[in-house]
Order: sequence, then structure tokens, then C-alpha cells
Amino acid sequence: MTVTENVGTWTVRQTTSHDHPHIADFLATTTGLGGRKFAADSRDVAEQLDGALPGSAVVLRGESGGVLGYAALHGPDTEEPEVLGTFVFAPSAPIQAVRDIVGDSVDHFHRVATPGSYLRVYIGADQPAAIAALTETGARRERQFISTRRSLLGEDSDQLAAEHIDGLTVLSWPQVISGGFGEEVRRLQFDTFSEHFGNMSKTPQRWEHHLHSRAFTPDFSLAAVDRDGVVVGYVLGSTYSVLTDRGEERSAHTDYIGVRRDRRERGTGELLLKKIWLAALRRGLTAASLGTDINNASNAHVLYRRLGYVAVRDEYAYRIDADGSTK
Repeated sequence: MTVTENVGTWTVRQTTSHDHPHIADFLATTTGLGGRKFAADSRDVAEQLDGALPGSAVVLRGESGGVLGYAALHGPDTEEPEVLGTFVFAPSAPIQAVRDIVGDSVDHFHRVATPGSYLRVYIGADQPAAIAALTETGARRERQFISTRRSLLGEDSDQLAAEHIDGLTVLSWPQVISGGFGEEVRRLQFDTFSEHFGNMSKTPQRWEHHLHSRAFTPDFSLAAVDRDGVVVGYVLGSTYSVLTDRGEERSAHTDYIGVRRDRRERGTGELLLKKIWLAALRRGLTAASLGTDINNASNAHVLYRRLGYVAVRDEYAYRIDADGSTK
């Protein structure tokens, strides 16, 4: 990536470890950024930027030196030809700076791309300048997602604790691991998310990386086991943080939820979500959240709507193919 030394009132430079606490401050104090599944902490920022393609991680600073945004490219891994792009900019970031950074990132992708590889960017509607810049470089919108939220105020913890389905046992994450169910949960996650858009099914390599990442929250991760000791459903969660005019709101976020095909429409998914609500309340949180693909073949959004999840933000997937394909 071309690094701009100084352009008027802003600068762009490759990130170093010295930038991590400043990026953390940016995330902790800037409204209008959407949300994140990791803390505004320099260690979390370091993890998010770890493994970025050499020279692709850059930080945008304003005239006063404060961080106005950052960008990075990750991948591809050994299984898929997918390169993931990250673009996070403050609403006040200069539009030309955003265009330059996005354009340089796309150029960087094309320089390192191998046949069949593609750049994919998951990005919220709160990043209009970056979306416009992606479109200018030839990116096409693949998919739309909806971020949803549900208030837990007024929920009865005792009632949630009493929720059950005969023949099912809901296990906490420590019980999943101590009971030796981890690999079974992984296989079920792989199977259920093979139905979904994108590269989300967890191979053993991705599974271990996810479980050891700072974005994974065991407190909001569960599994349901039947009388035969078979895993029939699961939730993998994180703690989602968003800065609003009222301060930072944290919610129990469901990243992945799945139920075996032969157990669907029997209330298993609803039971698991209610147990996540209970876990959230016990940890002092008053909201739950999740994202859903509006074109999900399982129509999971119908369940989420019925349970009171309300749309709060749109998010999109954009794609650029190394071979210039538009299909």
C-alpha cells in the first residue's frame, strides 16, 4: 500500500504497536462507528490487526494527530481464497482520505491476489464514504444483513431460568469443554453455517482461532444436548459494544446459532436464546443482540422478530474478484 506522508490536514501511515492504544481510544470515544465484538483495548486492537497482509494496515490521523480511522487486509487462509478488508472511519474523516485509503487497499489486493481469489468487505451503513469508494473501485454488493437488538429490561430471571424442553439439557461453555462436546459443536456449526452466506463454517483451524480470540465470550456460548448425549443446538457469542450519545452500551451478542435439521421448529433455538438473555442479566447487561442475513434460507429472522429483536443497523457485504468478474 502506498503510504501518504502528509496531505493537508491529514496523514496516513502504516500502523505500528505504538498506534494500538490510540486506535483503542478512537474506538472508545467516537460515536457513529456502529459496534464491535471486542473491547476498546490496545491488546484487542493488536489482535484485530495481527496477521494483516504486510503493509496493508494503515492509520488515518487528523491535523491534531488524533486517529480518524484505520484499514487492513487479512488472508487468504489455507482453505479459502478470501481476503477480508476492514475499513473503520469516523464520520468526520476527510472524504478524500477515505477514498485514497480504500483505493490503495484495493490496489494492494490486486497486487497480491492469486487466481480465483477475491476481496470481501463486511461494512455498515454508517460508513457511506468507504462504501462509495468501494463502489468506485468496482466492488459489487453481494448481501445485506440487519443488526438487531433486544432490550432485556423487564425480563424475569427466575422465569428464564425455569425455561426448558423435556429431554434437552443446556450446557454452559465450561460444561461443553469438560464434557468433551467441543468437536461435536464445531461439526454442527460447520454444517449449519454451510447453509449461510460467506466463509463462516469453522474448520478445525478456524475453530481454535475463534475460541482463543478475545472476541469470543464463553459466558454467552451454550450447547443443547439430548437424552442420548447428542448436541442438537448451540450458540457462540461475544460481547458487543456500541458507543451512543448516552454512553457505551454492551450487549450479549449471538455470533453463531444453529440447530440440527431434525430438531428445528421445536423451540430449541428459542430456548438457547432465552438462556443467553439469562446469562446477560446475571452479568449486569440489559440488552441482547445478533445479526441476520435477510436472505437466510432458514428464515431465522422470523424467529428473531417474534422474540422481540428490532433492527438497528444495516450492514452489507461487498466483493471484488481478482479476475475482474462481475458475477
